[in-house]
This record gives sequence, C-alpha cells and structure tokens, in this order.
Amino acid sequence: MNNKIDDVLELTREISLQDSEEDIDFSVTEFGDQLSSTNDIEFLWVARNASGSVKNASTNIKSFNDQKIANDVSENGSVRLGDEVFVYSKSYSWKVQDLRNFINWVVEKSNNNEELIDSLLAIMGATFVPKLKGLDAVSANRNLNPEMIRDTFLYKEWKEKADLKTININNKSAPNWTKDLKHSERKK
Repeated sequence: MNNKIDDVLELTREISLQDSEEDIDFSVTEFGDQLSSTNDIEFLWVARNASGSVKNASTNIKSFNDQKIANDVSENGSVRLGDEVFVYSKSYSWKVQDLRNFINWVVEKSNNNEELIDSLLAIMGATFVPKLKGLDAVSANRNLNPEMIRDTFLYKEWKEKADLKTININNKSAPNWTKDLKHSERKK
C-alpha cells in the first residue's frame, strides 16, 4: 500500500494546485487517470484505504499545527497571517446538569399547552429531529406501531449524493451476514 500512498500524495499535490472553483481534474497523474477510468472495485478499495491513511495523517498534522498556533497566540496575542487572523479562546459546550429536572421546569412553568409548545419549539429549534430509538420506545410504550408513528411525524430527506458506509466485521455489533462474506464476495 505504500506505493499507493505515494500515488495518492502525488495526486493530492496536483489537485491542491488546481483552481478550486472548477471541477477537479483527476487525470493530472497516471494514478488519477487510472482512478477515473477504472471499475475495478478492489483497486478503488486499495486507493480508498491509501487516501484514508493520507487524510488521517494530514488531519493529525493540522491538529498539531493548530495546537502550536493556539499556544503561541495564547501567550503572545492574536496574529494575522495572510488573510487569516488567529485568536485564542478556550472552547466549551453547554451540558444539561439534570435533564429530568430541566424538562420538569419547562413543563411546570408553562401556563397552558400552547405556551408549553412554544417553549419546546424555542428550546428544540426548527431543525430538531427526535432520537429514533427513543421515539420507537415511546411509541411501543403507548402500544402504537413505531413505524406508523415515524411515518406520521417524520419524513426522509434523500441526499443527492450517495453516502458510502462501512461495517467493520470485527465489531461485535456487525451483522452476521457481513461476517459470512469472503473477500470480494458480494451480498446477493
């Protein structure tokens, strides 16, 4: 795989020099040309794994650099480099201390159902989507068909591009059919 990593790195270098406003031209290297024209699933898989290794290494380098820059900016103040100004701020995220108590407060402090609904809409936001397993559990507890409840309140918004998902067969949660497949064998 090492020579594939070299091929990916060379292609990455060439692509990074292209104008990002245009479509990416993969044919700038022999490897990229081969990638564009092949239907060999195994070749694509090896190239994907090499690309993943390069991406992980690149992400690690960027994270390392970001931390070093953050340390410098923290000690010496904000700095402009090129078109970017680096500032230091310690990041945080909000967490609910006691979820049951919080929900109880929202419900009890509402004067009526309309105010409760308005409060919940304000807290959850317009893009809130319930946890599906939780919705299914509530449906089942109310002796309602979970699929019917999903279909009543939710809809699937299909993406234009297909997502490639992977299942690691070494995970305990991997479906049995994945473990039964041999290398290059397809599910029927």
